Amino acid sequence: MIGQEYALLERSLPDDHAKISAAQDMILEAYREAPDRTLDLLDFGCGAGDAIDFFADALPGARYHGVDIEGSPEVSSRTRADADFRSYDGRTLPYDDRSFDLVYTRQVFEHVRHPDVVSREILRVLRPGGLFVGSMSNLEPYHSYSIFNFTPYGVFRLLDDNGFELMRLRPGPEGISLIIRQLTLRRIGNFRLVYPAISLAALIKGWDVRRQNYLKMRFSGHICFIARVPEE
Repeated sequence: MIGQEYALLERSLPDDHAKISAAQDMILEAYREAPDRTLDLLDFGCGAGDAIDFFADALPGARYHGVDIEGSPEVSSRTRADADFRSYDGRTLPYDDRSFDLVYTRQVFEHVRHPDVVSREILRVLRPGGLFVGSMSNLEPYHSYSIFNFTPYGVFRLLDDNGFELMRLRPGPEGISLIIRQLTLRRIGNFRLVYPAISLAALIKGWDVRRQNYLKMRFSGHICFIARVPEE
């Protein structure tokens, strides 16, 4: 169960806890030491722009910009106009090189038709040392024109192949939880079956926290990550 893939991911697996995380948690983790620093921030796949309020509290020094494809259901529902919102063609981001310190994405890449192309574009618009932070789908059911899901190794491969240094991976909610939420029209949420079993097995077998994180990610609906642009 633990092999070469684990060796590739091990340095990105945290040893502090194996709790459920979300994209917003990764932002708080990445900027725990300096939440008020001045940042140029791009919300990739911003949709309706709901993340503006989160960032106003979490990173009060950030200058928010949002980008999404034109005509998506989420963009069509946007009513707010209190930020710089732009559209892109699914390939090329409408920004100059090295425009941002942070690119944030929350459950967007499963809808991206050209993930390698877009990953390279995100690398291009980030400054050296800049962060790419967010979450991607793993075992999440089909929704809203989704195309791809990314395994833990898939997240590593996508980011590493396109020039990023993967710093942190954490499991999001269980895949089975997201399936049950969809089947019940979200009447049942936060269902947990696999993660408690892994925690129990870890207690019996003496698995460390890194191994627990790895095993939980294999059954997760979302995979959360922090990646960095290498310094020059």
